[in-house]
Amino acid sequence: MKLKLLLSALFISGAAFAQEVIPAFYDFNLIPGSTEGDGYILVNAPANFDESASGANAIWNFNGLENGVLSSTVVVSPSDADVATYPGTTMLVETTAGESVTKYFFAGGGSADTSLTGFETSGMSLNYSTNNAFIGSFPLSYGYTNTDDVAGTFTGMGFSGTFTGTGTTTVDGYGSLIADIISTGDDGVPVTRLKTEQNLSLIYLGAPVGTLMQTIYSYYYGVLVNGPVFRSVKTTLSVPILGLNQTTHTLEGYLETVLNLNPIAVNNKTIIAPNPVANILHFAGDTTITGVTITDASGRVVLQSKAGNDIAVNHLSTGVYYVAIQSATGTEVQKMVKQ
Repeated sequence: MKLKLLLSALFISGAAFAQEVIPAFYDFNLIPGSTEGDGYILVNAPANFDESASGANAIWNFNGLENGVLSSTVVVSPSDADVATYPGTTMLVETTAGESVTKYFFAGGGSADTSLTGFETSGMSLNYSTNNAFIGSFPLSYGYTNTDDVAGTFTGMGFSGTFTGTGTTTVDGYGSLIADIISTGDDGVPVTRLKTEQNLSLIYLGAPVGTLMQTIYSYYYGVLVNGPVFRSVKTTLSVPILGLNQTTHTLEGYLETVLNLNPIAVNNKTIIAPNPVANILHFAGDTTITGVTITDASGRVVLQSKAGNDIAVNHLSTGVYYVAIQSATGTEVQKMVKQ
C-alpha cells in the first residue's frame, strides 16, 4: 500500500512547481507511520553532475546517476551519553553504509528551532558546545537565510583542539528534480532545496592548523516524506602540516523512490537497515538469507534463527553484537548496534 501511494504521489504532473515549505529538517519517522529507520542508497555521480541551479522554478537534472551502496538513515532519540557529550541534544540522525557510520546530533528535534550540536564520522568529531550551529525555525520557505557564528572542540587526525567559524542556512531554490535512477517521470517531482554550509578554522595549541568546509544540499518533497528525498554532502578537509587536502562527495537517494534497482551494484548485497537496531533486526538487499547467528562482544552466541528477515531482538541488552548472515553464497559477518 505504501508503495502504491508513493507511486501515485510521484507521477503527479510537475508542470507547475508551486513552492513547497520544508516542514522539518528531519522527522523522527521519515515515512509517516514508520517506527524504524528508513533506507537511502548512496549513488555515484557522472562527471558532469551539476547542482548550480537555484532560485524559483529551478531544474535539477540528475540523469546519469548510478546505483551505489545501500545505506540506512535512522532518526532516533539520543542516549544519555550523547546528551552528556553534546549538551542540549534531542535528536540523532545516523547514516550507516557498510562499515562507515556518520552521526549528526541536533537540538530541537528537527522541527521548530533546530541547531547542530555535534558531528561524528570516521576519524573526526566536532562538538559545538561553545556555540551551536543554528539551522532555522521550521517550517522554512524559499528565501530564508541565516548565518550563525559557531565554535567548539574537535578531535581527529591525532589532534584535539578547538574550532571557530560560521554556519549558513539558505532555502535557495524550488522547482523540479529529475533523475532516471529515481522514478520521477519526465517532468520530475516538485522539490524545495535547503543549502547548509559550514566554514570552519581548526585551531591547535592556539594556532590555526587547517580548515573544514562542508556544503549539504537537501531536496525536500514534503508530500512524500518528512526528510530529504535526495541529499548531496561535499566536505573538504585541509590540514597543510599533515599534507592533507581531502574532498569527499556523497549522494543519497531515498530508497522508496529509487525503483530502478535491478541489479544494485552494491559492495554488500545485504545490509542491516536500520542500524542501530531497536526491536526488529531487518536486512535490506537482494540476497536470500537462510540463517542468522548473533554473538555478543565476547563471542557468546545469543541468538540463532532460520528466519530470513525481521527477527525480534528486543530481548537483547544494549550494546554491540556481531551478526553472521548465511546465504547460498556463504556467510557474511556485520556489526550490529542494539539500542
